[in-house]
This record gives sequence, structure tokens and C-alpha cells, in this order.
Amino acid sequence: MGKQLHTINNELERAVFMVRYNSRRQRLIRSAGALLIFAKHGLRGLLYVWPLTLLLFLELPGAWDGLRLVLMGLAVAAWSRFIYRSVRDDYRRFLAGVLLELATLKRVL
Repeated sequence: MGKQLHTINNELERAVFMVRYNSRRQRLIRSAGALLIFAKHGLRGLLYVWPLTLLLFLELPGAWDGLRLVLMGLAVAAWSRFIYRSVRDDYRRFLAGVLLELATLKRVL
């Protein structure tokens, strides 16, 4: 894997680490990792809210249109809350403060 920011005690090592950490290649790898994490948790989140989503397609009379909007709002709120927390936690666990290689993106999945 590589050095982690929190294990460096020497200021010179920290400066060299930060130069490499902020390099274009590292930012690109972190961005790709964040997209992978978002896709993974986005699809997983859809599995949790699919029953609410299926209810949107039922044809019921009366005040169903208003209820349909409420259910859609609940589904989007639940999905986005699940996604935000999961992506943030995985980003901190796998990508933040670490020098990455392309091969380490497999661990993200």
C-alpha cells in the first residue's frame, strides 16, 4: 500500500509525502476510487429502497398521486442518506491520507 499520513513523524518526510499525495496522479486515482465507491454504494442503496420505488408504479384511485410524491421523496431521502454516509466512511477508510497505486483500487470494491 504505501505510507500513511498519520504514521509520519518527521517534517521532511511529511513534506515529501504531501507533495506526492497532492500530485495529479494521486488525485486522479483518488477520484477514480471515489467514483467506484459511489457506484458500489449507489447500487447497494437501490436494493434497500426498491420496495418504495415499486410502490410508485401501482395504480390506485384517489389521493394516490400525493402519496406517490411522498413515497418518492422518502425513497430519494433514504437512498441519499445511505449513500452519503457509506461513501464518506469508505473514502476515509480506503483513500484518505494514503498514497495509492492503481492496483489498490481493487480493495475498494
